[in-house]
Amino acid sequence: MLKPSSNRSLVSNDDRVRYVDGTTCLTVWYDEQKEIIAFEVIFGLVVDEWAFLYHRKGTTRYCKVDNGDNRIGRPQKQIMSGVYNLPISKIEEFSQFDGDVLLEEKNFVLNIMKESGVQ
Repeated sequence: MLKPSSNRSLVSNDDRVRYVDGTTCLTVWYDEQKEIIAFEVIFGLVVDEWAFLYHRKGTTRYCKVDNGDNRIGRPQKQIMSGVYNLPISKIEEFSQFDGDVLLEEKNFVLNIMKESGVQ
């Protein structure tokens, strides 16, 4: 007999915070000192999703979010594909982001986006 899958996550709600405003979602991950380890900004939720990803080890990229392939008996996974130049319009769009995000976090994200090289 099949057992229900658990909803447990390896990351607690103290380590990860998600903010949503309209069709944009910001997820921030923290270390033990409550400093930002990484973040992900998803633009165009549900319609035409694009992601800006950052990790403090120096990795940043702007990519397309695809639904991936359906596989029988396995949950569908999202795939981050390609590496594109971040359009300045996405920085302007995120500058209008509210979602109850702390100003310090929002400015951190904006600064990383601006430094990443825009087209």
